[in-house]
Amino acid sequence: MKQEVNTIESIFDLDMLQEIIPELPAFDLTHIHRMTNQVSIVQHATYSIPNYKHGYCLDDTARALLLTTLAAQVYPSDKYKNLAYTYLAYVQYMQRDCGRFRNLLSFDHQFLDEYGTEDSYGRTIWALGHFLCYNQEPELVFLAEEMLQQALPHCVALKSVRAVSYTLLGLQHYYASNRSDDKILPYIKQLSYYLEDEYQGSQNADWNWYEQIIAYDNAIIPLAVLRSGALLNQESLLTIGRETAEFLDSLIFEKGYISTIGNENWYVRGGKRSTFAQQPIEVPSSILLYKELFGLSGDSHYKQRMIQCLHWYFGKNELGLTLYDPLTKGCCDGLERFGLNLNQGAESSLSFWQAYVYLCYGLDG
Repeated sequence: MKQEVNTIESIFDLDMLQEIIPELPAFDLTHIHRMTNQVSIVQHATYSIPNYKHGYCLDDTARALLLTTLAAQVYPSDKYKNLAYTYLAYVQYMQRDCGRFRNLLSFDHQFLDEYGTEDSYGRTIWALGHFLCYNQEPELVFLAEEMLQQALPHCVALKSVRAVSYTLLGLQHYYASNRSDDKILPYIKQLSYYLEDEYQGSQNADWNWYEQIIAYDNAIIPLAVLRSGALLNQESLLTIGRETAEFLDSLIFEKGYISTIGNENWYVRGGKRSTFAQQPIEVPSSILLYKELFGLSGDSHYKQRMIQCLHWYFGKNELGLTLYDPLTKGCCDGLERFGLNLNQGAESSLSFWQAYVYLCYGLDG
């Protein structure tokens, strides 16, 4: 998997990772390019073939912009700059005059919603803030900043703890690169204290979580809380972030390997957690969470957790099956009761490559 790359500080050696995970591939976004046309990245695939029937969504475009920003840090290339043009153009097309976004667009370019989900808003703020933190291309950043600023006032109306967390990650990145913008910090504080309030209203002795259900992309919430605690020097947020991270860890690693909460019925408090369907989206945010915990504590236990997370794609999982496809460079859509979901949609493949660069090259999302 040797390639010429920029030197980026990482807590792992690539040769060491290759020994632990022999199937680890070279970085290759062939499938992401296959799924992307002049409009954006197509949502779904039938096996490895783009499925145009379901069109496009802002959620996946935001994920794609985030991955493109990561890729450009490791392998500066016009091909990633051109992808950024495509994804930013889709975000602009879906932004309404009020600053909010639509989410869904059919393959024949018909809008399918008036306003998108809170998650799609939050993911877009995350991708734009991350892009502005790491990209210096003036022909790209002007539009990205304009769109973020136009959307920003709507963040205070968010109710979803995941949407709030996605938004926080974007604002934290944006603030890190633009501390002169005195409007950003109050938003970070307000959203962070919202998550603190949600936690205080939900947790008790046997349930250290922000809601009465543990659903999808769970690690993203304690990650955002921990980063806010560090940024604001707020011990109460750091404590909540650690408590909820350890609670989640006790669930997904109770078998000694990562077994994420399945989306059949999720895990409702007092009920039985779902084992299937496990989705690739859980892994990159989990890697980022363990990386954050390692940075705060220096405990090498969290480094091992990061490796175990990436190993999920290569068979260290509930079914012992490999989700990464070395032929297509895509990732299967999940672990089902019957085995692999062999479709290689945008979310799954984007998640795989995000997890890859987070671990192999020490990048932050």
